[in-house]
Amino acid sequence: MEQAPSSPMLKFGPYLVDLAAGEVRKNVSRIRLQEKPLRVLALLAERQGQVVTREELKKHLWPEDTFVDFETGLNTAVSKLRDALSDSAESPRYIETIPRRGYRFLASVEVVGANGHGLATPSAIPAKVLVPPQSVPPGVSTTIPGIIEPAAEKLTYSHKQIEELRSSSALWLRGTIAAAVLLLAFTIWWLTPLPAPQITDLYRVTQTGRMDYQVRPATDGVRIFYVQRAGDHYDLMQSSPNGAEAQKIVGPFPNTMIWDVTPDGSKYLITSITRRGDPSPLWLWPPTGGTPVKIGDIVSGSATFSPDGKQIVYHIHRDLLIANTDGTGVRKLGTFKDAPDSPVWSPDGQKIRFNWNTENRAPGEIWEIGADGSNLHAVLPNWESPPRQCCGTWTPDGRYFLFTENSQPNTRLYAIREKGDWWRRSPRGPFLLASEATGSWSPLVDRDGRHLYFYGSSMQSDLETLDLATQQFSALLHEAHPVMLSLSPDGQWISYMQPSTGVIWTSHLDGSASKQIPLQGMGGAFPRLSPDSRRIAFTGLNLGGPENVYLVSADGGAPQPVLEGVRNLSDPDWSPDGSRLVVDREIQAGQEQTSSMLAIIDLKNLKIENLVGSEDMHQPRWSPDGRYIAAVAGTHNEIRMLDVAAQTWRTIAQGKSVSYPLWPKDSADIYYQDLLSPGQPLYRVRVADGARTMVASFQKILDSGISRCVFVSLTPGGSPIIAFDRSTSDIYGARLVLP
Repeated sequence: MEQAPSSPMLKFGPYLVDLAAGEVRKNVSRIRLQEKPLRVLALLAERQGQVVTREELKKHLWPEDTFVDFETGLNTAVSKLRDALSDSAESPRYIETIPRRGYRFLASVEVVGANGHGLATPSAIPAKVLVPPQSVPPGVSTTIPGIIEPAAEKLTYSHKQIEELRSSSALWLRGTIAAAVLLLAFTIWWLTPLPAPQITDLYRVTQTGRMDYQVRPATDGVRIFYVQRAGDHYDLMQSSPNGAEAQKIVGPFPNTMIWDVTPDGSKYLITSITRRGDPSPLWLWPPTGGTPVKIGDIVSGSATFSPDGKQIVYHIHRDLLIANTDGTGVRKLGTFKDAPDSPVWSPDGQKIRFNWNTENRAPGEIWEIGADGSNLHAVLPNWESPPRQCCGTWTPDGRYFLFTENSQPNTRLYAIREKGDWWRRSPRGPFLLASEATGSWSPLVDRDGRHLYFYGSSMQSDLETLDLATQQFSALLHEAHPVMLSLSPDGQWISYMQPSTGVIWTSHLDGSASKQIPLQGMGGAFPRLSPDSRRIAFTGLNLGGPENVYLVSADGGAPQPVLEGVRNLSDPDWSPDGSRLVVDREIQAGQEQTSSMLAIIDLKNLKIENLVGSEDMHQPRWSPDGRYIAAVAGTHNEIRMLDVAAQTWRTIAQGKSVSYPLWPKDSADIYYQDLLSPGQPLYRVRVADGARTMVASFQKILDSGISRCVFVSLTPGGSPIIAFDRSTSDIYGARLVLP
């Protein structure tokens, strides 16, 4: 019979790792590991859920006086380790690669003894304990100081001492031994931290796939409230937490959304949205229906009740504020450099946490401020760089705080332990709760504190070309699933983004001669080929920093900012001769908010000049004949057109929520879409006299299950290219285990 190991072992998933024996066990099978892969595993497991940089791995595994090819050695060690764990870099279950930084261990880790019972988590054990004895110099102990040896000393008695004790007082001996055993047990108990929180029994609450995962759900303890996309509008929905059939709620406004419910369930905090994220008036609405009551003149993009239901916290522009539920007593907590978002109140009413978004409005860092405006600080300073945290929420008892971390490829759900036990070590975390293939957005803890709900999403968009004469669709680039597609002026090439790779791609319209252009550490949006198809202008998204316009060769290479020292530029489009770019430029409109206007960049002289009269316009598109620039007004309800020579503007089209304009080759018309009108219709408006014609409606396709049909481009022959949004998003439920 094989002898069970006596040294501590690491346990995660189906694996047991015997560091002393240098082997991994899966059920009854043994997998031998070499020293370097085993040491990498030990270091990663010790810091489960955290990034271990390549420099840290080099320092621990390859001392400075060791002459080896570190990069090759580390890559080989990680590859062997993944092979042993049946893991992969593309879909990691245990070891995730953080590009250009290092690695992160995803699974929860427990340290167990030979009997399989837990001893401690890796964070409780010094790093030098978690290495195999081959790497420890002779004479150096690998036991845990202060835990095993002192206890052993107390329990190790010579035969003579025992005889003397027995002879003097057997009762005293038994009491002493019992006290020592109790002391040892308490020591082990104290040094064994509370287990990490986790979720179990995952199930799907909704089944439609049409949830808007960026709008946080709400609950009254009996039902879950959320909105789902229905083509040109949003439906307010309710469902029981156990996944019973969902029901539509008739709200008092179009696109009604419930932000929160009072603790006693007597009022809903609601708003009516035109476009997600836009500030809208706040109202109180009784669950029984009836007329809502407006909360003063308050408008906001998100808001929540205080624990006693007497106040709300909300934000507008760069201000975070508190007010009474009747709209009185408005008090500013602070004005911030960048916009705050998604505020939540702590259960004791003393603190408020919120997202402090980045300059390009991407998720940034979670911050905390006292309800009196004091003690502003980051909740997890220096936890990750750049920070990508979002959507925090407390458990009802205030013991845990949950949030999402938005790094690629999937959004992960984490928990922080806010209150521990005084009689037992209680690590704060963060602890990884979920890393689902569908992501984990907008967590909501039920009022019983035992259940969790969050959105899981699967993103997919297919392109179809529309024959205007027959109204028939045909597939385009189905294997690539491109987004943000743009055609070159001569119609020979296309450029687009592919979400799965995060790089720019170019190819012919039929997908041939495809080429990828890596963006070297940044995200990208709306790539556009120059008229000679030799360069690409695109919006570069530096994580944690401002967005900017970059140029890169169509043959690949390092992207360069279009203007050195100028930032906050986006959405470029080329002049027909390729000598200039029109861009969206963010400007400082006031002390507490920013706006934007259009600007022209002269690529020969490297100068930028604002377009007079273009304040708060976006998505500029230059006509092929060079005479006009069309753009969307800030409210998205009209398209305005600039006569470049005369420098005069006029409104060319209007709608509920118009898309960016696109020009055919002859520049005689402008095509655009009204995304919030029934059927999301596509229009053509004649430049000469403004006459408008609806060229397509997508109602039948929307009724078939497609959530959105988005007009993205025109083929050289004038056929519209439509993106069918087949993304699915549903609410998932799980049981919370919170030690």
